[in-house]
Formats: sequence, C-alpha cells, structure tokens
Amino acid sequence: MKVLFVSVNKLKSFRPVLPIGMVTVATQVRTAGYETEVLDLMWEEEDEEAVRAAVARLRPDVVGISVRNVDSQNMLEPVIYTPLAREVADWAREEHPGVTVVLGGPGFSTVPEDLMDFVRAEYGITGFAEESMVPFLTRLARGEEPEDVPGVIYRRPDGSYHRREPVFRIDYRKAARPDPALYDQRYFTYSYETHDRSEKVPATVQTKKGCVLECVFCSNFLVDGTGVKFDEVSRVADEVERLRDEGLEVMEIVDGVFNLPLNYSLEILKEFVRRGIEMPWSCMVNPGNVTPELVDLMVRTGCYYVEFGTDSACDRVLRRLKKNFRQRQIVQSHRLFEQAGIRVEHCLFIGSPGDDRDSVRETFDVMEELVPSGAPDAHAYWTLGLRVCRGTSLHATAVAEGQLTGDERFIVPKYYVSRDVIGDDALLDEIQERVLANDNWYLWWGLRTIGLRERIRMAREESRRIEAELLTHLPRPRPVPVSVAPVPRREARP
Repeated sequence: MKVLFVSVNKLKSFRPVLPIGMVTVATQVRTAGYETEVLDLMWEEEDEEAVRAAVARLRPDVVGISVRNVDSQNMLEPVIYTPLAREVADWAREEHPGVTVVLGGPGFSTVPEDLMDFVRAEYGITGFAEESMVPFLTRLARGEEPEDVPGVIYRRPDGSYHRREPVFRIDYRKAARPDPALYDQRYFTYSYETHDRSEKVPATVQTKKGCVLECVFCSNFLVDGTGVKFDEVSRVADEVERLRDEGLEVMEIVDGVFNLPLNYSLEILKEFVRRGIEMPWSCMVNPGNVTPELVDLMVRTGCYYVEFGTDSACDRVLRRLKKNFRQRQIVQSHRLFEQAGIRVEHCLFIGSPGDDRDSVRETFDVMEELVPSGAPDAHAYWTLGLRVCRGTSLHATAVAEGQLTGDERFIVPKYYVSRDVIGDDALLDEIQERVLANDNWYLWWGLRTIGLRERIRMAREESRRIEAELLTHLPRPRPVPVSVAPVPRREARP
C-alpha cells in the first residue's frame, strides 16, 4: 500500500512552521513498511500542478491531508484555509480515481464532521494519528472497516457518522521521531524578517503533548486530550543532539507551553546542560511558572527568545480566562528574561470575557511599561476578539450572552468580543491611537490607513461572505454532535 501525505498549510506570515505532526505520522507509516511520500504545499507556487504530479508519480492508495489550521483565527483578517484541502482531494481523485482520502491534523480535530463534509473525505483521524494511522492502514489493506481504530471517523451508508473517540495515549518509546529528510529542505535555507533582524526557520522539537491548564478559550483538549503526556527526557536530548550534529542552526520547542509543569522543563534543561547542548532555541512560556533557576538554565542552553501567553494584564480578566498567573507575575517574569538578555514577545487579547474600558487601559498601561516604543528586545502582539471553538467554556459564555446561538458550524470562524469593548467607539479609537503610537506593538497591518472601527465593519462583511460560501458546500440538516467521553485529567510519566 502506498501513502501520500499532503500538508495544506501555506502560511508564511511571521515565519513558516514545519509540519512536525504530519512528518511524525509519515515517519511512523514508513517505518511500518508502507511506501510513503510527503508533499508540503508551503513552497509550491502551483498547488494543483504539484499535487497532480505527486499523485501521478506515486499512484497512492491513500492520500492523507494534514490540516494544521482551519482559518486565520484573526477577526480583523478573516481567511479560510480549508478550500485548499477540498481542492487537493478533488485533484487527487481526478488524477487517480479510487484513491482514499483521509483527513487529519490539529485543525481537523477541532471540526471533524464539518471538514469531512466539506472535503468529501472517506475517512478522518482525530487525536494522535501517530498512534492510529498504521492500524488504520492495516485494516484498509485487509479490506476491513477501521471501526475500532482510535480517533477514526467516517460516514455510514445511512448518512450518520461512525466516530471512535481518540484514546489520547502515546507510547513514546515506540513512537517514531520525525525524520528531517521528510521535511521540504527549503525550510532550512529560507530566511524571514522579524522587526530588525533576519532569522532562519527553526527545527522543531516536542517534549510533551497536552496541558495542565483549562483556559476558557483553548481547544487543546480536542487535539491532545486532557492532562499531559510526557516524552522521556533522554529521548528529547537525543533528538536535539542529532539535530545539532546534522548542522541545523536554530531550534524551537513547540510544546503548547514549555514551562508547565515546571519540574519537567527543568529536567529537560538540566539534561541539556549535562550533555553540553547549547544552540539557539525558543519556546512558548507561561508567565506564572518562571523562576530564576529556569531562566538561568535557558540562558545556559542557548535560549534567545520566548513568547508569553499573556492574554491580559488585568487580574479580573485573567481570572475570567482561568489563567494561573496574575499581573504581578507577568511583570516579574518579563523582568527576569529581560535581565537575562532573552527577547520577550507578549501575545494579548482585546475583548476577553470581562474586558471593558478599565481593564483594557490597565493592560495597555502595563504593556507600555514592559514594552515601550523602541525597546530593543520586546514586542506586544494584540488580537481583537477570541476565536470560539466548540465545547469550550468560551463557547458556553458566548451562547449565554447571546453572541452565539449554540448550533454554529465551527468550520466557519466565530469570535467572542466583550460587548463593553466592541460597543465602545471611544475605546476602539483609543485602542487604535495607543497601538499606533508604539512601534513595538502590532494589532493589524493596515491600521495606519484604515481605522479600527471601519476595519471591524469590513471584516464582518467579509466573514458573512465567507460563511455563505462555506455553507453552500455543507449538507443540511447539521449532523448531530458527538459527545466526547470523559478522559482522566493526568497521565503517569513514563
């Protein structure tokens, strides 16, 4: 059996991101003995030509389409990425009739039924495809339905869905590490611009899956389950040594949050120190779990940049978001990294539950202290509104407040914005003025030529157009939602 994996992520803004999940699954499938090829559309100028050529050359039995993101998750710049997945499936079928199309990836796991309908795929796999893809292919090779494969979803003859819930367990000792040879090598020669410097695309390393937090907006439980699944410290260090020895110049640890839990991240860094691993690397950091010891170890191993999931600097809003930190910890953690010479970038929401004129001003005041205009190694990235995902606490809040109805199809992006923010024209004007006054802050690229209130109006019109277009490809009535079985909060370390 032959398998072609296709990544449909083409987003280069900020920087290209390696398809670590797809390449991990492809490595696992190839290790199991299946003839496997990978096509990454990130670098292709003619997507149709590239897909048709790959299908014609390999004549695959299965085409696995990896959907990293469903949309831009940016209310001011609504862009939908799913049409390319649909086109890839169509091109593959035209070039090789009878091919089986399988969907996967984190974006797919958040809206599986809708994407199955939209792409007209035969199968999908939610959750950990590195655990499920080989058993899935084994069933197909035998001519059997893969009904017992964790995470599998397909439509029955009567139109209803069969869906096996993901197990969200992984045996890292048996799991393949992503083979760097399966990445498009153009990642490693590409340079991108960030503010005042040019940088290389980093190699990616993952030390764990999942998160211990329960932030109201996060859809991670749909992708990685609840709780944390830890890789072995020695295996992580082995991979980093291999990447270093192969000559890769920079690394990113792509855990959702590197320093949660703190003890595990300290173990990783101490093993790096013990082995003499020192290379430029970056990660996402939770401001509530930063200690002098952590920062010292990060410096000693080469960390040069961290991204804070700050979200807000108002304690009242942070409580509503169910964050594990408060303003005091944001400031303290920022100063620790600043003193260590590590670049800090804050990611913040405007319009969270509970946000109003006072909380927005408080957050802006704190950020002006930490990220003043012209600061050499600090930036703040603002997002107006929060993308709502099914089953989250934010979803329930949006329904309770009347912002959503409760029967939305989330392949169409929906956003929550506090009415005390979106309905306050004077505040919106103030937000625009303060963002534009700081060269180290960013909200939307066109803000200097199109006012924020006007852009909100334009974006709403664009979102309505996108929704109408998407819904023409989706059947009615809507499939009955599938309930997700409860999963234990924590899993034992290996």
